[in-house]
Amino acid sequence: MAAPSSNGGATMLRRSFSYHDGLRPDGAPDAGLLFVAWQADPTTGFIQVQRKLDGADGLTRFLRHESSAVFAVPGGADPGGYVGRSLLEA
Repeated sequence: MAAPSSNGGATMLRRSFSYHDGLRPDGAPDAGLLFVAWQADPTTGFIQVQRKLDGADGLTRFLRHESSAVFAVPGGADPGGYVGRSLLEA
């Protein structure tokens, strides 16, 4: 369902990491899934794919979303330059 061929070419590099860190003080498991995605533009990558999954993925009813964030990461530095130069000296 998340393949580019099923989403108008929307692409992203996705990784998920499950964790289990014992029990919380209330006895419930401290466990979950961390999801990380890299893409050039969240509006044409992640958001487009997530909208499709929200309506059609049977796993959604078992999930509880707790938080999210979007970070801008500048490209690498040219020889003699520095990371972020194209943003700061534009």
